[in-house]
Amino acid sequence: MSLTENTFFVGIANSFHDSALAIVSPDGEVVFAEATERVLQNKRAIGNAPDQFLQAAAAIAEHCPAGARIVLAQPWSAGMVAQMADNTDLDKLGQFIDRANPEDLPPSLLDQYAFSRFCRQAAPPIIQITGANLRFGLTERGSEYNIEPKTRSFDHHLSHAAAACLTSPFQEAACTVIDGYGEGKSYSCFHFKRGRIERINAPVHRQATSLGYFYMTICRLCGFGLFSGEEWKVMGLASYGTYDTEIAAVLKPLIQVDGLNLIQCSFAEMYQIYKKLERFRRRPNSPAFDVANLAHTAQTIFSNVMIEFLQNLQLQTGLRNLAMGGGCLLNSAATGLVVEQTGFTNCHVFSAPADDGNAIGAALLAWQEANPGSQRLAKIQSPYLGSTMSSTMLDKVKEHSGLKVQVLPEPEIMSYTAEALVNGEIVGWARGRAEFGPRALGNRSILADPRSGTIKERINASIKFREEFRPFAPAILEEHASEYFEAYHPTPYMERALRFRPEMQHRVPGVVHVDGTGRLQTVSKSLNPTFHQLISAFFEKTDVPLLLNTSFNVMGKPIIHSVEDALAVFHTSGLDLLIINDHVIETVAT
Repeated sequence: MSLTENTFFVGIANSFHDSALAIVSPDGEVVFAEATERVLQNKRAIGNAPDQFLQAAAAIAEHCPAGARIVLAQPWSAGMVAQMADNTDLDKLGQFIDRANPEDLPPSLLDQYAFSRFCRQAAPPIIQITGANLRFGLTERGSEYNIEPKTRSFDHHLSHAAAACLTSPFQEAACTVIDGYGEGKSYSCFHFKRGRIERINAPVHRQATSLGYFYMTICRLCGFGLFSGEEWKVMGLASYGTYDTEIAAVLKPLIQVDGLNLIQCSFAEMYQIYKKLERFRRRPNSPAFDVANLAHTAQTIFSNVMIEFLQNLQLQTGLRNLAMGGGCLLNSAATGLVVEQTGFTNCHVFSAPADDGNAIGAALLAWQEANPGSQRLAKIQSPYLGSTMSSTMLDKVKEHSGLKVQVLPEPEIMSYTAEALVNGEIVGWARGRAEFGPRALGNRSILADPRSGTIKERINASIKFREEFRPFAPAILEEHASEYFEAYHPTPYMERALRFRPEMQHRVPGVVHVDGTGRLQTVSKSLNPTFHQLISAFFEKTDVPLLLNTSFNVMGKPIIHSVEDALAVFHTSGLDLLIINDHVIETVAT
């Protein structure tokens, strides 16, 4: 037996937010990945360790055979805690703030400083205890796994790059990582070739020079929360605004491009900029639409900076394939422009490009380290890597809930659900393994008929309980996507927004955003045959090859994890029908 024949690699994404656990098999396949927020039903799982005690051990027991050797890996370098304690850039910003007149300090600058301090204080304890819960959880279960005593540590951005490149279909590609906070950097560039990842540049910039921090500042100015994942709201609101040259003149010095570096003004200039930005801040209790121009202008600047940076990367490398990772790549409005505007022909952004995806990145790096002569097959990585719904709990629902529960064969479920959608019903759909990442990709989704002009308002008001300007995604059959979208390219993870063809917009008003775009998911038979089958059944009845797809949750909560979570949403929202695996669940008419 070789050293790695019975070795499984467990990646633990251990930032203080968006933590996750992933398992890679001896042959380099990702067999499990799940975010902590799903298990805890606590949005973004702020401050929570990713290796939850019994749940992490149960995942190991399910996916790793008894007696297996377990290697733990984390996406922070061994000296990262010391680096955080010696953050000269943050200290300088703090000293600058301390010298300033407290009454004259702009709140947005204080917000950024407070966020940075919180990162510094919250992350080290999580990093230092990585793996402790898992080790004790396995002991509690009386297992006989051979756990390697030392946790492997990898650079944060290298882990992002691994998650991006090693889940892609590319043999060779340029790679960029853009986030809010890394190890002394907020962006990096790499060259990926035949399974190996080499850094291209060593950025000469300050930690504060960050597209992620830029967007966080805008999020706060618009009146939205940082830790509750409300950057999405800025993107949705941006389409209702127009470009304001006065706002742009203030914002642009905060983040600019110089080759493969991002640069910004001095702290003294930044201080003055933040003071000016207070004029555009959303006032308490005012409608979000009051800051639509701020959101639009900032989104335009964010996209322009990213595109210019990527254009420079393409010119320097001459490569046509691009893999991207980091939290900033959740900005689907910007990623939707990449292929059209940068010179790259193909672009890959995995379903979990943010810190949760680093669980996969660290595990794959540990696998590579143990298998230096091997490489994974270049292919699109399935995002359906999470937990399944409990059949035992479904049996209890059928017996004790008082709901109308039918257990139907696959063809009947497809026909029944498609007919319900045609009749205007809104369906909670939970089948197979959960998606990894923040977006519902047809296994933990709320679905509706996109032909309705009022469906968006109905779902926002009575199911999601969120702002009226929030859009919904079109999940479209891959073979029909080019009929509906301009400059189409496959988008299997709902990772980018593309523009609808004008002649098609009237057919599906429920999923066309106010600016004519849609953050689409292209659904293929190869990645999700079940969801493809449902959309096909709807297509047969309506001649429309797409459904409105949004995550199975309510605002402020993560996507559902269990049967109980699904029932909670069903009973406390306007859902009409609930499908869990082969169970069709409805309320009993009174």
